[in-house]
Amino acid sequence: MAISVRVSSSDCFETSSFAQSYYLDKSTQLKHDIDLESGKISSRMKAAGRGSNRLTHSLSGSDYTLTSDLSSQGTISTFSSSTATGNVASISQNIAGEGCLSVNMQSKQGGVNSGQEAAVANGVLSSSQSLYASEDQGAFSRQITEMEGQGGKVISLAVGEENVLLAEGDYYGQGGMKANLASAASERAIASGFASIDDVSVLSSESVDAFSSMQENAMMGVSGMRMLGDASNIGSFDVSVLNFNLDGEKETTKASGVANSAMTFSGGSYSSFSLTGYRWNTLDPQIQLYLNPTGMAADLTTTSAAEAISAAANTWDDAVAGNIFADTTAVIVDENKVVDDPFSSTPTKDSYNVHGWKSFGNSFVALNRWWTDGTKKDGYYRITESDTWYNLDYGWTTSLTTAETTSKIDLQSVALHELGHCIGMGDIYSTTYGGVLPPSDERTKDYEQVMNLYNGPQRTLGNGDKTGAQILYGRAPSVITVGSGKS
Repeated sequence: MAISVRVSSSDCFETSSFAQSYYLDKSTQLKHDIDLESGKISSRMKAAGRGSNRLTHSLSGSDYTLTSDLSSQGTISTFSSSTATGNVASISQNIAGEGCLSVNMQSKQGGVNSGQEAAVANGVLSSSQSLYASEDQGAFSRQITEMEGQGGKVISLAVGEENVLLAEGDYYGQGGMKANLASAASERAIASGFASIDDVSVLSSESVDAFSSMQENAMMGVSGMRMLGDASNIGSFDVSVLNFNLDGEKETTKASGVANSAMTFSGGSYSSFSLTGYRWNTLDPQIQLYLNPTGMAADLTTTSAAEAISAAANTWDDAVAGNIFADTTAVIVDENKVVDDPFSSTPTKDSYNVHGWKSFGNSFVALNRWWTDGTKKDGYYRITESDTWYNLDYGWTTSLTTAETTSKIDLQSVALHELGHCIGMGDIYSTTYGGVLPPSDERTKDYEQVMNLYNGPQRTLGNGDKTGAQILYGRAPSVITVGSGKS
């Protein structure tokens, strides 16, 4: 069932417009009241039902546009109220549902905008969201969201006249996320709030405030694995926050690569990869890794751990033309290198690429955090530092046989995945589970790639992993062996 409603109101000086579209399951009940006054529109809407539903809502005036787009497959209950005049408008919306739900709200005022997004797959979501726009104050948006499910994501974005500010987080694998995020845009974009995954703070209010106040370009990202049961059932998460000066650019996009060849051989498809849009922007980065063995897992030795991480680094190096990691000693053991709290509100940025151990007290298996200064070369932002943590709360091993026959986690396999993030490779799971690829994308089904979900020890790169790395750092030259010709 499809319903569209459009009204407008004018006071002879300013005009405001309202538009609402409904695509409803026959089980869904709807009540919508609209009040019209001279130059003003007020609306109250309530809907509840199940099945497949989509509700879109927009307000517009002299120089603003507010939009809300809610989609659900499952049960849904929502209430919204809105008010619009010629130069001021607001929308408040409450949503609760079960199944697959997504909501996207945007506030645009002149050339600036602010927005919020939330989605859950195969779970439950409740969210309170609001939008506001006025000529005097610019654009504002906020969400207070809780979700549990197979995967989910939240996004908060503001684009001002001078800068863009973005905070986003997603997770895959059964778990939960909470977020309280707000963003505003006028001359400058600013943001506030926090987010947690599995009740662990992954984006603190102090970090968001710090990035919001920065005048220089900066971005920080954290990626990691989450234990969902035993070692054969591992999920993942990604969190990032950025503040970039626009410098004439009116958009920020993440680059993603798709290889021309879709042929599949042993090692999966050559097109099964995704790029984040960030890399080490030198011909031979020679990234020096450090291992701080303090508090290392009991079943490991310093030597075995360093060798496992070195082997993972060399695996990426062997796939490309450039020397991504340091040649002589890829991993230097140094107990004086800082291994800070990965969930700290004041993360350490010291130009060292440190691997270390922490007891997280949660389901996260490993984390990778990277930084960029926002400088760009050949379309890629420059990575300046990348650190990795391994969770002491799980059993670890450097023996492939042990990893294959017990619940212990293979350090080399996990390091291989995390170092992929270090060099600019992205995960290839779908948006259904909080990723960046659509569920119809064949890459999400290719489990021969290290950058897909962890489903057991894997110490070799898939064909897609290699292709992505070669796009970033060049293709390794072929080696041809010529015989002596003697019979």
